[in-house]
Amino acid sequence: MRDGKLDFFKGLLIWSVVLGHTLNILCPGTVLHTVLRTFDLPMFMFISGWLMKGSIIRYDWKQFIVNKVTNIAFPAVIWIIISLLCGDLHSYYFLWSVFISSVIVCLSREIGKLTPNLSGLGGAILVMVAVMFYLIPKNIVNISYLFPCFIIGYFSKGISHIGWKIGVLSIIIFLYLILFVWHPDYTVWKTGSYILQNTSFMLYVVVLRLVIAMVGIYSVIFVMGFAYDMLKDSALIALFSKIGQQTLAIYLMQHIVVEIGLERCVGCMNINEVLTSNHLFVGYALTPIFSLILLIMMYYMVSLIQKCRYIKWVFGFRANIGDKTIKYVIN
Repeated sequence: MRDGKLDFFKGLLIWSVVLGHTLNILCPGTVLHTVLRTFDLPMFMFISGWLMKGSIIRYDWKQFIVNKVTNIAFPAVIWIIISLLCGDLHSYYFLWSVFISSVIVCLSREIGKLTPNLSGLGGAILVMVAVMFYLIPKNIVNISYLFPCFIIGYFSKGISHIGWKIGVLSIIIFLYLILFVWHPDYTVWKTGSYILQNTSFMLYVVVLRLVIAMVGIYSVIFVMGFAYDMLKDSALIALFSKIGQQTLAIYLMQHIVVEIGLERCVGCMNINEVLTSNHLFVGYALTPIFSLILLIMMYYMVSLIQKCRYIKWVFGFRANIGDKTIKYVIN
């Protein structure tokens, strides 16, 4: 049985991804965009790690890896080809990060019989791998940035509820770090994660990014959970919960619709000056509404594609080994 609250979280998170990419086109450099980028994909990794825990206990490791190939790697390759045909090569790095993280944790658990308290050989392997990613000069699919969030999610006891004390404290720490410590140039896209170059600064940035990501995740879970409990019978909650069941497919599609389609439309209309002169309205009013419209449109496009038996596989499929199947990691 699906967790409605978790689907709601994922629905809002995929909106934050679409909103962030829309802001990057219509109104880059806003505080809203900066804040979203500190927690949205780390929280998806956190949720992916937590969801993996249930799957990996129930299924054989070989079948688990096969299904990660068919549910994540295969659609990533298909949509890389589609984006290339649209004139833009996009790696879908987040999906590769989820795939690599899933395989690493799966194999570590199999080798060391990983236990929930990180004891034993399996836990040691995960720690060593996490450190190793920071020793690679090239920033490969942002795995160094996202893998720790995946591990923390995997070992979390539950993610649907955060108590008031932890929730309020997380919000206070998150706001303080964002307002007085964080700088947009500290993002993994600007500084990377290679700690052997400018070591003291990079260690500071790496730790700061992880701390902000985690307090951001706990803050968002607390706020989202409160909203869900207060409004769980509303149409808005139901809508985002439905959208949350299609996050993988929407993530795949949004690059074509938003990052390619919208950017080209804006370029053709030559309205950059108008957008810049109305920075506050565009960034904090127009773009959130417009991105929500795009999100809903993509949700219905995904629903139509999934009804067509001949092309629904572009969003991945289940592969059987024996009589067992595994559900999607982030869908």
